[in-house]
Amino acid sequence: MCNWECCKSRSPIAKRMAARKLLQMEEEERRKPKLVIPTPQSLFYPFEDVEAMAKYIVNVSHIRPKYGLICGSFLSDMISLVEQPVVIPYEDIPNFPDGIEPDCSFVLGSVMGAPIIALVHSFHSCDGYNLATCALPVRVMQLCGVRTIMLTSEAAAVDHGFALGDIMLVQDHINVVGMMHQTPLEGPSDPRFGNRRFSMVNAYDKDLLDRALEIGKRMGIQKFLHSGVLACLGGPILGTVAEERMLRTMEVSAVGMSLVPEVIAAHHGGLKVLAFVVISRVASDKQSEEGDKDKQKDTDRDSKQEKREQDSQDLVPLPRLQACSDLIGRLMYCMHLEI
Repeated sequence: MCNWECCKSRSPIAKRMAARKLLQMEEEERRKPKLVIPTPQSLFYPFEDVEAMAKYIVNVSHIRPKYGLICGSFLSDMISLVEQPVVIPYEDIPNFPDGIEPDCSFVLGSVMGAPIIALVHSFHSCDGYNLATCALPVRVMQLCGVRTIMLTSEAAAVDHGFALGDIMLVQDHINVVGMMHQTPLEGPSDPRFGNRRFSMVNAYDKDLLDRALEIGKRMGIQKFLHSGVLACLGGPILGTVAEERMLRTMEVSAVGMSLVPEVIAAHHGGLKVLAFVVISRVASDKQSEEGDKDKQKDTDRDSKQEKREQDSQDLVPLPRLQACSDLIGRLMYCMHLEI
């Protein structure tokens, strides 16, 4: 038998109240913070996906490269070294991330007869990419058949002896980003890429480093060819004078925002590594000291000089950038002759 409570719950007013309460509960649920579980970086690009990328590149180009070259946008003209190039844009490669530059691509061909795969624009964490993405091109090159990789980038000088446009061969690095538990190898490990536990000692091949120095001397560029330690910072902001002084006490010669994640992945995969940077900015405290000396003589000249150095890429002498290409070309020729 029906009662008053039963009829009350079935009334139009009661139904509208119940619907309104349900909407309020759904709105409150949407406003609650979502539980976010971060995905380990190693799960972003599993072995099967990277293998599919490598197979696509090899099948399209019909080239099995033995050497890899990764250069940032600052040294993208080095791609002109590649003879009879086969260009494969990022967007054509299955599951490969998009770049921020309009001409991001892999270029396959030969340099001095040596089969090579080159990357036109590398990824940087300061552009919003995770470190697994920064290291992905190295993984792809590894599965394409690369056994020796050369990496280039721009960097800011910490050593007072470095001038604009100088070339520094990296003999070791200090991974400041890694000290904050940021690594491209975070998460579960796939042994098909490399062993889980490995040391970064001798990550930069000493034989390649010595040979590059020797070739540099024969080229006559020893005056602006150095070797030193690179520190990797997060960026994209430039360091303070106090930070530069701290890094100098740690025997750091130059500081950059990339290259180290790629080196970690390359060394993890058992590749031989040669890396060098081009100095695109002199030490900040050196600029300050020079500016203070000249300030009383000509204030206007100092301000113009500071403005020019903010756009330091335009100030790097073109012959020194060409020397980078010549150094890579001659080094590859020497390595390929020994095979």
